[in-house]
Order: sequence, then C-alpha cells, then structure tokens
Amino acid sequence: MDLVTLNSDYQPEKLVENYDSLIWTERFNGVGEFQITTGDVERFMNLLPEGQVVSLRETNVPMIVETHKIERKKNSPTVLTIMGREFTSILDRRVSLKNLAGGSEEWTVVAKIPSDAAYYAIVTICVEGVLNPLDIFPTNKVVFATPDDYLTTPGPIRQFTISRGNLLSTVQTFLQTEDKEDPTTDPPTPKLEPHGIRAVRPNISGSAVTIQIYTGIDRTQEVYFDGTRDLLGDGTYLFSKVGSATTAYVLSGWNSHVINAKNEELSGFDRRVILVDGTTSGVTEEDALIQHGKSSLTEAKQIAIFDGSINQDLTAYVFGVDYGLGDIVKLVGDYGLSEKARVTEYIRSEDATGVKAYPTLETIL
Repeated sequence: MDLVTLNSDYQPEKLVENYDSLIWTERFNGVGEFQITTGDVERFMNLLPEGQVVSLRETNVPMIVETHKIERKKNSPTVLTIMGREFTSILDRRVSLKNLAGGSEEWTVVAKIPSDAAYYAIVTICVEGVLNPLDIFPTNKVVFATPDDYLTTPGPIRQFTISRGNLLSTVQTFLQTEDKEDPTTDPPTPKLEPHGIRAVRPNISGSAVTIQIYTGIDRTQEVYFDGTRDLLGDGTYLFSKVGSATTAYVLSGWNSHVINAKNEELSGFDRRVILVDGTTSGVTEEDALIQHGKSSLTEAKQIAIFDGSINQDLTAYVFGVDYGLGDIVKLVGDYGLSEKARVTEYIRSEDATGVKAYPTLETIL
C-alpha cells in the first residue's frame, strides 16, 4: 500500500514509508479509520501531526490524523500508534439542534425518505450556519453534494424529527434506516434501502473534498462470491439474534404505535419486542414517531455477517472496479449461507507478513 500525506489542496505530497504496520478501513455507513504503528517515533510525529490529512494511492478516500499514543516499556522498544478517521468525521464536531434560543424545541422537517432529512440537517448546520456562522465549514475545503435521490424518491411526503445531539450520530441513524415497500400508502411507498456517506478527495488542485450521501448498486447478477469453490478465504461467520427485534411499541405522551419490521406481524417465540420512548427524544408528531420506531428496529436487526478475505487469485472481481461499498453481491458460503449480501466495509492491512485486503459482507435478511 502507498500511504501519502495530502497538501492543503488535498493532493498527494509525501510518501509515508517504513512503518511497522498499517490498517486502513473504509465503511459504507460508519466512519472509516486507520491505524499505523512504528518505532520511528520522532520522524512520524513530525510527518503525521494531528490534523494532517492522508490517503492511499489505491483509494480516493481522505482521512484525518487524530490520535498519537506512545508506549514505553522497560526492556522493550518504544512504539508509536497513530490513529485517525475518515474526513466525514468532521460532522462529529457539530451538533444537531433547531436553534439556540429554544434548545428544547422539536425540530421536524418535511421530506420523502430519511436520507433527505439527514442532508437537510447537514446543510442547515454546516453550510447555512443557523446555530452560529462559525459552524460553517469553508467551501474551498469541503462541499456537501446534493444526493441523487434528494426529495425525488416516489412515495408520500412525511415528517421527520431531527434528534438533538451529535450531528454525525443523527445523520448515521437516518442513513441506516431501511424498510419494506408499503402499497397501502397514497402514493405507495417503495422499498427503502440504507444509504451510506463517504468523503472523496479531489483529482485536481484547487478543488475541495466532497462529502456524498449515496446508495449501493445491486450487482447480484454480476458479482458472485462462492465459498464452496474456494473464492472465500479465511474469515469469520457470525449469526446472532441477540438484541434483535421484530416489533416496536412506540410511546410519546398519549400517542402510541406498534411498528413491525418488514411489515410482518409475528407471534409466540418468533416475536421480539422493544419499547421506544419518543418522549426522551422529543418526538411527538405522528409521522416522526412512526419513523423513530422504524429507525429503532433497523438498529435492532438480527446479524448474519461474513468478515473475511477474498481469494484474489481465484476471482476476477476487483474492489473499486467491479463492486464497492454499499453494493449488493451474491454470497454463497459454508454453513448454509446463501444470500444477497451488502458490502459494508473494506479493510486493507500491511505488516511484516505482507499486504491483505478483504471486505465485510452483511447478508440482507
């Protein structure tokens, strides 16, 4: 891997060499991160100070140096660990709040899908600076691209409540929301796919980093990973329903709703219920209350994940070319796993044993 520092125009500047190990993780909805370890403490402290933006030549994702940890042990070499997160982590530096004068006032917006509300919150806080002009990020450094499906998705117009708190967490909650189609609404509500968020560094000097909200592409007819034919290498299969839910009882004042995952009413041992208290998050509007319940069910879904390597010598599929983060691929694994799966993260690592790269695939249940 070629790790490079980026200059003030976000163009490659210096090649970072001679570290002991590097782990570089890019994520669909979560914030990507990296970690470097080295014994060359002084040189790396100067080369990668806090706030330095870095990237790989193999990717266009920029990340920001945030943390330095120096470990000194008797009779052992001193080790420096440098950690940072994807450029989208700048949203972690802002809060979601309607206004400062009425901090307890409920912030509701009219939109089509949850990602519309997420983008609206970002623009309101980070571009328009409604809380404070100093909250605005400089447009010559970062721009927030309008999502392709912003306010254009078929289906009814609904109300969404933007939670008070950390802006990044609020945005991620909206983007993670998924739901089955609902033909009973007017107009019918199409199936809702989760959205991701990413940062892209510019190709030319003088341009800004672009932060994008996006969806993956269904590539199940094109990209096919088959563990029974040794296309999947070493990895971990994880199946769990611990903490999952099929039904949410949503309460707020005198209002209450029963929300079912996938619009299925289950009973008996198959029924798993959670209680969602809308009063603690300030949700009172009916549409927003229902959406709050759906978001809570999305967070409480059962897990079926394959985290492992792809045997690159046996497959023609190349990450970033044939498939990317958020894309849906066909996964046939051991232990009865045969499902559509979403690419939720991609990990590159390098140490004394060599370079490895592999995706995390989360089956779509």
